[in-house]
Amino acid sequence: MMPPVMLVSAGVLGLVMGSAVTALAYRIPRDISWVHGRSACPHCGHTLRAIDLFPVLSWASTLGRCRYCRARIPFRYPLTELWCGAWAVLLLLRVGLVPAYPLLAVWGFLLVALFWIDLDFQLLPDALTFPGTLLGLAAALTWPGGARHAMFGMALGSGMLWFLAWGYLRVRRIEGMGGGDIKIAAMFGAVLGWQRTLLTLFVSALGGSIWGLAMMARGQGGRTTPIPFGCMLAPASMLVFLWGNEWLGAYLALFR
Repeated sequence: MMPPVMLVSAGVLGLVMGSAVTALAYRIPRDISWVHGRSACPHCGHTLRAIDLFPVLSWASTLGRCRYCRARIPFRYPLTELWCGAWAVLLLLRVGLVPAYPLLAVWGFLLVALFWIDLDFQLLPDALTFPGTLLGLAAALTWPGGARHAMFGMALGSGMLWFLAWGYLRVRRIEGMGGGDIKIAAMFGAVLGWQRTLLTLFVSALGGSIWGLAMMARGQGGRTTPIPFGCMLAPASMLVFLWGNEWLGAYLALFR
């Protein structure tokens, strides 16, 4: 049984890291340094103080508006903080306080940042996917047989997406998948191994299909409308890490 104080500590850490993730997701695609410079309101440019940076509470206390110019602050900010807080707690419940825990925690935080960047810019920057892959490899190496586990997952995930991208380009003469999708597949493949990587690709494809059908039903796109696939891959890989073994077990049990 995990002590409640550890779960609370993990949740608080995740909330705080969620604030950092929002900064990453905003700054990196805009070529703004995420190391230097204080946070500021993107509308009025006012430098934010400590009172403005409390996860969730700062947003709620101002009813989702800037304290200085009253511009609306998107709900994604507290949502990201809650997402990262939930990930930190659920991950701790899943793996315990093991050496891989901090590596996997940051791996998940980077996936959250990649989700928002891909949603906004259809971009999965190397500045996040490359260190995310290294974190995944480092975490896998703490497990028995982790090196083989990681290599198979990376090869399968990246290889399948590369082959799909190549085939689509050959048949349709247009690019159907970006290189970022192939790189994020290496990032989650290193952690998940080949079986759960396959499951992640299936869950992502299912989610993408539902998204596309919903857009068509609302008249917002057609069959050729691009969908940022990283928005499917990032959350799917986190979900599969947490519960993929149970899902695979339930599926295989159908054939016994």
